[in-house]
Amino acid sequence: MKRYRFAIVGLGAAAREIHLPAYRGLAQVELVGAADPVARERFPFPVFETAAELLAQTRPDVVAVLTPPASHFEIARMALEAGCHVLCEKPVTPTLEEADALAALARKAERRLVVNQEYRFMRIHQAAKAALGGPAFGDLVFLSAEQTFFTTASSEAGWRGRDPERTAKEFGIHILDLCRFFFEDEPVAVSARMPRPGQDTGPDRLDLIRLDFPGDRVAQITLDRLTRGRHRYLALRLDGTRACIETEIGGAASVRAGLRARTRRPFLEVDFALGGQARMYTGERFHKLAAEPRNVFARATQRLCSAFLDALDRGTVPPCSIEDNRKSLALVRAAYESAARGAIARAP
Repeated sequence: MKRYRFAIVGLGAAAREIHLPAYRGLAQVELVGAADPVARERFPFPVFETAAELLAQTRPDVVAVLTPPASHFEIARMALEAGCHVLCEKPVTPTLEEADALAALARKAERRLVVNQEYRFMRIHQAAKAALGGPAFGDLVFLSAEQTFFTTASSEAGWRGRDPERTAKEFGIHILDLCRFFFEDEPVAVSARMPRPGQDTGPDRLDLIRLDFPGDRVAQITLDRLTRGRHRYLALRLDGTRACIETEIGGAASVRAGLRARTRRPFLEVDFALGGQARMYTGERFHKLAAEPRNVFARATQRLCSAFLDALDRGTVPPCSIEDNRKSLALVRAAYESAARGAIARAP
């Protein structure tokens, strides 16, 4: 098994809570250093002030870019020009022009650039995907995605709370990518509204996005960060011709008892899922497809990273490549265009 020298640029929450735990479980990864000008914690590897110093001193095989999106292009460019492969947090860049420039540079350097769209690698979403088209579920005809996110001063601190494209660009790209993943197709049209009640400036806190897919199939996305009610990180409903799959990220332990509204029959449900779950329903009857551990984001990132390194070993195209992820970024841009113009945007 080949080992890869990894270096990290940016030691914020994404590094501490997702990437560092993910790398610890990968025998192929040797973490050789990081760069962060304001890092205050002690780490078991050298920390440099700049990405240039990091590249020069550690000579990594792979650079993980975990900084705010506005800096992704320059850091990824430096890494590719230094002969490194790149694993970049989403969005890979704020604009399609920058994404195209990085894709061209990666091809020229014969390096790979992968975007951490780890939601594809969550057990619940992979189990749901495996069921699509099967005899129990049938064909996927409609997808509904909903987030209700209780914002706080902490959640909106730093660059996120100042970004006027905060919600659809920074989080919504995960959902748009999942829509492509589940439908295995590209939408033909994108329509969006991003109302700002009582708010002239600041981040988009309410995004209503619709994707129209070939065959009259539809995805409807609601990202609600105006709510002062219950926090629900992400719930998906996938309607098929024979059954329905519901997935939810966010741990819960619950016991429910009552009467079925339609049949008046009593029921008792005991459920335990630390990080999330996927269920397939036919009417009121269901069975669990998969569950997630508490550290769902780190585990999914670990699976994506493992697939990335396996592809490097085999010389094949890795999942979530810059070329593929450019299509998800294009949907983000089309959603903002549709909301600004008040018109349906043609899917890129």
